[in-house]
Parts: sequence; structure tokens; C-alpha cells
Amino acid sequence: MFKNVFTKSLYTLRWHFLGWLLGIAFIVFLTMVLYPSFSQDGIEQIVNSVPDSLKSLVGNVADFKTIPGYIGQQIFGPNLYIVSLIMSILIFMAISANEEADGRLQSLLSFPVSRTKVYFQKFLAANAVVLAIIASTVVSLWIALVIIGESADYLRIWESIFALGLVNLVYGMLAYAIAMATGNKGLSVMIASGYAVGSLFITSLAPAVDRLQMIDKFSLLHYYNNPQIMTNGLNEKHLVLLLGVFVILTLIGWIGFLRRDVRTN
Repeated sequence: MFKNVFTKSLYTLRWHFLGWLLGIAFIVFLTMVLYPSFSQDGIEQIVNSVPDSLKSLVGNVADFKTIPGYIGQQIFGPNLYIVSLIMSILIFMAISANEEADGRLQSLLSFPVSRTKVYFQKFLAANAVVLAIIASTVVSLWIALVIIGESADYLRIWESIFALGLVNLVYGMLAYAIAMATGNKGLSVMIASGYAVGSLFITSLAPAVDRLQMIDKFSLLHYYNNPQIMTNGLNEKHLVLLLGVFVILTLIGWIGFLRRDVRTN
């Protein structure tokens, strides 16, 4: 039925793709069509009433007054990446530890296919699904902008999408690398989700808590949308760092998968 592991993995992820695609598209659309309400004068009182420790999640008043600032903070900020990081971890887990837990990976390895092909074709399928979902945000964003009668710099939007896609792949790759290198589903979920939650907590509080600013350097979210891409463009150094971490995690997972025994149920 399937020509290779890549197409089989895509088929396995079909419902993940559809569900997350619709969910994230709805979040982006709903957030964007609320822009006229948030850009009104009364929003200053609401934003200024937020505690200093949470203002990095909400943004400053200026973010709500312009389309670039609003998109950068409310679309490509915590509103979206909190959900998308969960999505990425679950998608990468679905074709790694989940398949080993129910015996599908063992059955796959019984066929004349190398572990390297299994690892990288599954890897490519998960990457393709995550990037396709993230890239689709441009459609719902465009529709919302048309409805509210506004326009935006689509070059900066695509740069923001690229950075969001990359940071999602890194967090997803962390789960995938651990799952493929150890075969331990619980450990993979614990480390990947724990690091994602810790990153969000630290990066959100670091601007208001001096003691967390050094620790924040170990959070990959520190290197995403900082400074805001919609107003400042891409930070090449941050992108190189994220790409480097992504490559290292890919190699660690691959080497671990080649060396270990895949347990049978």
C-alpha cells in the first residue's frame, strides 16, 4: 500500500495534521479579527493592570496599536507557540515512541529496511507535517486581514512563520531524539514537555526577574521572536543557534537508534 516509510508515516499522521491544522487556523483567525477591539483606547488600562511578571505574555500597549506589533505579539507570541509546541511534541511522539509501544515499529523493522531509512523517513514526515501546519497560518491570517480591512508586510510574516516553524521543529526533535534513542515513551514525554513548560515559564518571567535572565539563555524560546520579527526582522545568530541544536539532536537520536535494541512486546 505504501512505497516507503515516509508515505506510511504521513498516512499515520493524517488525523494529527487535519486536527491541528484546523485548530491552529482557528486560533490565528480569531485572534486577528479581534484586532480592532484591542486597538481601541480602552485597552491601555487593561494592559497596564497586568502584573509586571506577566507583561511579556500580554505585550505592551504599543503592540496593540499597530498591525505589525499586534501580529508579532498576539499571533506569533505565546498565544500561538504554547499550542504549537504541544502539537510538535505530540506529532513527533506519534511516529516514534507511540509506534514502538504498540509494536508497529518492531513490525516495520522486520522488513528489509535499514534503521537509517526508518529514522530519517519518519523524521522527514514529522517535519513536513509540522511545517505544513505552521505555514498554513498565513492563509487564516490573510483572510482575517481582508475581513478587518488591514494589510501587513508579508515578508515579515513569512520570516516569523519560518522562525516559528524552526523552534517547533527543535522542541519536537527533542522528543523524537529521546524516543528513538531510548525507546522510553514516558521519559521522552517528561523531558520534552518539561523542558517546553520550563522554557515558557522562564522566558516569560525573565524580563521582570533579574535572576532568571542568565537561566533564560538556556531556553530555546529566548532565541525565538526576540527581538520581535515583525518589527525588527530575523536575528540570524538566533536562527543559526536553533539550527545547530536541531542538527545535534537529529544526530544524537540517529546514533542512539542505530545502537540500541528495539524491545519487543
